[in-house]
Amino acid sequence: MLSVVIIAAALAQTAPAVPQSPIGAEQVRQMIEKSLPFLEEKGLEWETTKCVSCHHGPWMTWTGYEAKKYGFTVNQESLEKVRLKALKAYNDHPKLKPTSRDNLTEMTMNVIYVTFGAGAKGEPDAETTKFMNRAAAHLIEHQKEDGSWKVLVKLTSKDGTTKTFLQPPLIDEDDATTLWSLLVLTYRKPDGVSEEALEKSKANGLRYLSGQPLGDTMQSLALRIMLYRQIGKSEAVPALVEELLSQQRDDGGWSQTKQLKSDALGTGQALVALAAAGVTSKNPAVVKAWDFLITNQRADGSWHVNSRAYQAPEFSSYLGTAWATLGLLRTRPDVEGAAERTALPSRQARFD
Repeated sequence: MLSVVIIAAALAQTAPAVPQSPIGAEQVRQMIEKSLPFLEEKGLEWETTKCVSCHHGPWMTWTGYEAKKYGFTVNQESLEKVRLKALKAYNDHPKLKPTSRDNLTEMTMNVIYVTFGAGAKGEPDAETTKFMNRAAAHLIEHQKEDGSWKVLVKLTSKDGTTKTFLQPPLIDEDDATTLWSLLVLTYRKPDGVSEEALEKSKANGLRYLSGQPLGDTMQSLALRIMLYRQIGKSEAVPALVEELLSQQRDDGGWSQTKQLKSDALGTGQALVALAAAGVTSKNPAVVKAWDFLITNQRADGSWHVNSRAYQAPEFSSYLGTAWATLGLLRTRPDVEGAAERTALPSRQARFD
């Protein structure tokens, strides 16, 4: 209760003014109803004609199952097709590396995203349970001695020259990768991993984070709020929420980095983090964010997002649309009576 009071006090000091004509529940619902068909169409197209990906499939299923839980109409058959294909691909591979992209990194980053994409459906079936158990073991195996998780893409050219690089936001700085990994390890207790190994891994990861300054990306800030709420470290949340609110732009949005313009990806992550911290649409910052999203949503239901990885915006726009949709789902005023206090997919058996 004390943490909620402290957060409320922080919001009162930092909240921007409410737009002159604030949008309401119906307009938020309409934005979601526009984005869901885009996410389904593009996600299904990629996953059935190209490869099992980290940039489409998990985000299609996470948003789709989340929307279904809140009463939105979704194509259950499409969601199941993508979910089951991903689970089969990873469960059938001895090293959890079924795609060429997975083999470009030492640790398979997509085990994180598939965990939440599949977990969003609800209580795990046998295939989901098998995957989640292996995913947790994979993460523990690849944790570094300093407690962090590090992922770099490694490419070797024909002349033998090797270069390594990030592909944010999916493959991001060490703090973000560590935060994602800990969110998986605190999401569901895995079978086949000893209690001692699991607790040691989590403790080492948290120790690493405690020695690191707050990252300069929205993803780092949002994930830290999500993790601390997930593990009950509520005393650390108010200052992070205040920092997040201070970064809101005059247009109502948030950016992925301080150097970039506001976009749906940064704004969506901010809304998901605020919802996890217990912030509702009674706070003007949330309404301003809705106003930014409704102003910038395209006719096809998507939001354009420039890539931090200097790639074509197809992937970043899809991710941005998914995060914006999750943020809108979690902050809708008609669900505030039972507001989520975790940014992760619900209906899973979590543990402290």
